[in-house]
Amino acid sequence: MISELIHTSLARGLDGTSGYTVAGRTGGMPVSMSDVLCRLSGLPSAWNEAAMEEKLMCAFRHIECGGQSFSVLSRIAPSGMDYTGRANRISHHRVVDARVMGESDPAALLEDDSLWRQEWVGAARELSSDNLPARLARDDAPLHTWQRVFGDAGWAASVLELIRKSGIGVWLVVPARSKKLRLCAEMMSLMPQEQRWDFTFATRPIALGNEASVKICFVDERELDLKAHAAGCAWILRVGVDALAAQPTGELAQRARVGHVVSHTPHMNTSKNPLDGKDVAWNAPSTLPPPHERQFGVAGASSAIGVADERQHAHPPEARIDVRRVAIPSTSSGVWKWFVATFIVVGTLVWLAIRSGANT
Repeated sequence: MISELIHTSLARGLDGTSGYTVAGRTGGMPVSMSDVLCRLSGLPSAWNEAAMEEKLMCAFRHIECGGQSFSVLSRIAPSGMDYTGRANRISHHRVVDARVMGESDPAALLEDDSLWRQEWVGAARELSSDNLPARLARDDAPLHTWQRVFGDAGWAASVLELIRKSGIGVWLVVPARSKKLRLCAEMMSLMPQEQRWDFTFATRPIALGNEASVKICFVDERELDLKAHAAGCAWILRVGVDALAAQPTGELAQRARVGHVVSHTPHMNTSKNPLDGKDVAWNAPSTLPPPHERQFGVAGASSAIGVADERQHAHPPEARIDVRRVAIPSTSSGVWKWFVATFIVVGTLVWLAIRSGANT
C-alpha cells in the first residue's frame, strides 16, 4: 500500500487551516507522519533567471515516525497562483512500501511524471490507498549524461565512493542547466538494485544534519544557498578539485564509461596465413585495456581531454599482424635451365658435325 500527501496553498485545508496546508491525504495516515511530511514540503528560493524545471525539487528521504523508519519520495514544484493571487507550489509525497522497493528504484519512480500531481483542483479531500505500478530498476551504463556534463562518465564512480565514505552527506556542484535527476539516476544504476533504497538524494539544496538530510544534493552552480557557504566547505564537492581531483580509475569507473567491465585476460584468436600454412596467434582488437593502464592528463584538465580519451577508448587501434615472407625457389625455373643447356649441347654437336663433313 502507498500512502500519499499533497501540500499546497488553499483557502481551507483538510485540517481546517488556510494558506499552505494539507490538500489531500491518504485515509488513516498517522498525524505524526502527516506533520513530518508537511515540514518536508518547502521549496528553496531560486535565482532570478531560473527556469521552471530548474526550480523543481525531486527528493528521496528516510523519515522517522513513531519509532519506525519510512522511505519517502517527494516532488515539489511551482504551481501557478493560489487563491490569493500569489505564487503557489505543490508538494506531493509518497511513502513507499516493501513491494515497491523490491520492484523498482527511487530515481526511476521520480522520473515518471504520470505518478506526480502538477496542480491541485477542487477542495481538500481524503485520498484512497494506492498501489504504484512497477518501474523496473534500470541499468543506464554507459552513463551518457555524466559523459556529456563532466567529460568523463567515470566521475560518477568517484562521487559514489565519496558518498559511501561520507558520514554527513555532500553537495555536488553541477554546471548550469544540467539534468540533475538524470545524473542521479545514472549514478544509482551503478549499484545493485537492493542498495538503491539506501541512497537518499535531492536535486535542490537541503541543509545537512536535520530530519530532511540526504546523502547527496545535486546543486546547480547558480544556487543561492551555494553562494551563501564558504567555497572551502569539505562537504561541497566539485569535479576535478580537491577530493575529486584524481582521474577516476577502477572497475566501477570503467563500467560507467563503457557499460561493462573489460576482462584483463585478452581474448585469443587464430587466423590462417596462406603463405606458409601455419596458424598466426593475435589479440582481438575488441579487447580494451583497463582504465588504470591508460594515460590521462593532469588532474582537473579540461573536459576535451576526457572526451578524446573516451573516443580512444571506444575505438582502439586495429591489430596488426606482421608476417615474414620467405622466398622459396620456384620449381618451374629448373625446367628452363635444362632446356637451355640441352639446346647449347645439341647446337654444338650439330656445328661440329657440319664442320667435320666440310673438311672431308
